[in-house]
Amino acid sequence: MLIRTLPANATFQNMTSWYTLSLFFHLVGLALWVGAIAFFLVVFAPAVHDLQPGAGIRTLNHGRISLEAISWVGITLLLVSGITNLILRNQVPSTPQDNFYAIALSVKLLLFVAMVFHHCLQVFKYGPKIASLTAQVAAVTDSWPEPLLTHWRKWFLLLKINAALGPVVTLLGVALIKA
Repeated sequence: MLIRTLPANATFQNMTSWYTLSLFFHLVGLALWVGAIAFFLVVFAPAVHDLQPGAGIRTLNHGRISLEAISWVGITLLLVSGITNLILRNQVPSTPQDNFYAIALSVKLLLFVAMVFHHCLQVFKYGPKIASLTAQVAAVTDSWPEPLLTHWRKWFLLLKINAALGPVVTLLGVALIKA
């Protein structure tokens, strides 16, 4: 009977390939979520601002719905690949280090949870109200109704907070790779 043995580092190399693939999907998730937020704030919303109020209201609502869909895909990729990264990284032998990794990971996870919480507020609290108020607005209107504008301001505030937290979480992720 012939028994084939693998070199001692074959498992480590295979794990490194999976870890690299998982990091790639983590970056794709990051690009989807944070990139969509940046596009919405920097390109889409200012372009909608230049439209007539009736068209702008409906266009902004359609953009919100699209942003939410893209964001959920990005969040799902981040969550699944983040858990995978954590599992794969803990299987690789490493030298004992200071608590930097644990602290950076904890802060990153806390900020990620805050971003998801903000996103849930946007989707589940303000989104339905914005959709309902948008449906009530006439196709041709001269101005934005105040209740709708109030909800949009709260929605945008949460989006801007996530836009500010996104780069911080990204930098913490880079620090974790280096640690």
